[in-house]
Amino acid sequence: MAQQWGLCKSCMWWQIEPTANIADATLGFCIDEKLQSFQLSVSGNSGCNRQVQGEPARAKGSGAQPPTAKPVR
Repeated sequence: MAQQWGLCKSCMWWQIEPTANIADATLGFCIDEKLQSFQLSVSGNSGCNRQVQGEPARAKGSGAQPPTAKPVR
């Protein structure tokens, strides 16, 4: 796991709606294994030190408040 700070919109642990655009204001669900139990809703402009470069995952319900999707990775 990378130990560097980065934005959610370029992280493989950010899960968004299937048809959502990857953008600063897009809301999604953080599916990092250690953070899943918190059901964190985060925007593309959010970030943390658990960021791993990659394409966001996609699942229906990821942008709901609270998220209703199950993690797909």
